[in-house]
Amino acid sequence: MNTGPPLTLAFTVFRPETAPFAARSMAGHDLIALEEPRTPGFEEMLADELPIDEYLMLTDFEFPEYASTQCRTLQSLHSAGATILQIHPWMDELVGIHEFFAAGNGPADIPKNGQPWLVYEREREWSAKLLAFYTAAGKKDFDGILSAVNDFAMADAAKIGDMDRHRAAALKDILPAHGTAYVECGAIHHDMVGLMLKALGHGQVRVVHLMEEVCLARYGRRRLIPPGDLLTFRHLLGARRDHDHEALLAARAVVYNRLMEKEETFDSASPYPHMDAEALVLQIVDSLDIEQCRTLFGRIRHMGVHESLALALQNSH
Repeated sequence: MNTGPPLTLAFTVFRPETAPFAARSMAGHDLIALEEPRTPGFEEMLADELPIDEYLMLTDFEFPEYASTQCRTLQSLHSAGATILQIHPWMDELVGIHEFFAAGNGPADIPKNGQPWLVYEREREWSAKLLAFYTAAGKKDFDGILSAVNDFAMADAAKIGDMDRHRAAALKDILPAHGTAYVECGAIHHDMVGLMLKALGHGQVRVVHLMEEVCLARYGRRRLIPPGDLLTFRHLLGARRDHDHEALLAARAVVYNRLMEKEETFDSASPYPHMDAEALVLQIVDSLDIEQCRTLFGRIRHMGVHESLALALQNSH
């Protein structure tokens, strides 16, 4: 049984290599709170009444291999008596809005004084900034791209902050009745630490980064943080505005995104392929200034990941 603080905040990246560490960390908790909206067939899957493959077909999971592995873990924990809940009220609202629109309704039909409208407005603002970034990325104005990246990071931080406040409130309502709890958190949602400390008090929250032992052993850090996440964290956590530093992080982020492998699985001799790939890319981009980013991005912007990485490695020697 877990003998530490009653709440474990487990920060994860949703990759197959992380799944065994998640399973180990979940063990011994009375409640597992997943960072995902409610999905059809979830209870039946937990009870092994619905095959995992069929369950995964009912919802478009972004990381299906990770989800498949985690489902097997969740079935085992459920059979051992753990309560497993999907707790992501923001995403539940968003799914409801999509269903509302699919039924023939429009934005004007959403009541202006309720939670659905707040979610709709924040998502609309976020989508507009994302579209603006895509538009800027198609042009040759590097400074314009950096401005769009920073604008999107601010919109992303605002949405993440709203998401996490709603999730923390939902968790606070259910935690006292469930003993020890494991709360799954995506790596970008680090303001959950402060929110849950405020809700439960100091000494009540344990923070873990699921692959920190491996990351410390290989790279001397608890976790690897991409430059785009660092930029978002600055806005999310209320750092003092610094145009030059924000521009540098944005420049490194656009190069990082051209170099980093996007597939859930890919050929690698490493037992931790994403971590090692990310460490290599960070080693490259963290050494670049803005002008070096500008030059490299201009050369790789129309290349694939492997070509881009080969060129960047050649230039770094």
